[in-house]
Amino acid sequence: MISYLEGTLVRKHPTHLILDVGGVGYVLNIPLSSYDKVGDVGRPTRVLTYLHVREDALELFGFMSEEERELFLTLISVSGVGPKLAQGILSGVSPTEFKRAIVEENVRGLIAIRGIGRKTAQRLIVELKDRFGEVAFPEGAPLTAEVSREMTAIREAFLALLSLGFKDIEAQRVVDKVVREEGRDLSAEEMVKKALRAV
Repeated sequence: MISYLEGTLVRKHPTHLILDVGGVGYVLNIPLSSYDKVGDVGRPTRVLTYLHVREDALELFGFMSEEERELFLTLISVSGVGPKLAQGILSGVSPTEFKRAIVEENVRGLIAIRGIGRKTAQRLIVELKDRFGEVAFPEGAPLTAEVSREMTAIREAFLALLSLGFKDIEAQRVVDKVVREEGRDLSAEEMVKKALRAV
């Protein structure tokens, strides 16, 4: 397994980045939470990784924290949860919120996360509750696994565009364009409005 890659960040999007390592460009799928932490294009960057092997492809997934990678690995160990769904879960909720929702059997909170239906939520609770049962949650941590309050405007705008019917790659392109031209200080609502005018 490739534990991490370290190189120059060539390009970044809300769901993937390209890292130049010794002249080789690696595409890494990332959760939106890692997009916020990855830093600026052109800078040296170290990304924790997981290599997913399929019959027809090899896919690299990247993470900016060990906590994210550990939860990702835990999620894909659950029957019916693949890497893309695990990536989506990490994009919509913090690891602490997710674990708390599992321990509290908060089905409603779990199905609020994009890609999780009631059956999947129940399966996650059954398979993961014992693993997370000893987790100590910070005092005052959210009681639900609703979309993280810490989500940046960029992440909220990206998810809003997906909910409006944009495909991932279209949402990535238009949000990236708005951020590049207008900066990161816009509210999610302003980003969505500008994104809709840009298409």
